[in-house]
Amino acid sequence: MPKLDPNDARSPYLQVSESLRSEIYAGSFEPGEKLPSHQAIADDFGVSVGTVKRAFAQLQEEQLIVTRQGQGSFVRDPLPPVVDHGAPGDLGQVYEQIATIRRLLDSVERQLRSHG
Repeated sequence: MPKLDPNDARSPYLQVSESLRSEIYAGSFEPGEKLPSHQAIADDFGVSVGTVKRAFAQLQEEQLIVTRQGQGSFVRDPLPPVVDHGAPGDLGQVYEQIATIRRLLDSVERQLRSHG
């Protein structure tokens, strides 16, 4: 598994998810196959487990993987069609913006709960 690219401006979780996505579609992980643990992937990439969890969450949103509590994460069977994530208007940037909006919404919700 490749390491993070220090010249890539994308967040580490986006680099991890892109690498895993590529490996899934390249057949390195077959549909139904269990993915390595968060810790194993974190060690491979030299990132935190939290970064890997965020990458997995993105892959779940894309319906590429499914996570079963206590069992691990598996490649979805069947796989959805390939989506070009390197096209102009890079979807990685869109996902990053969505994640930022989610964090802001979570913050607002926490504030509302603490005042209500």
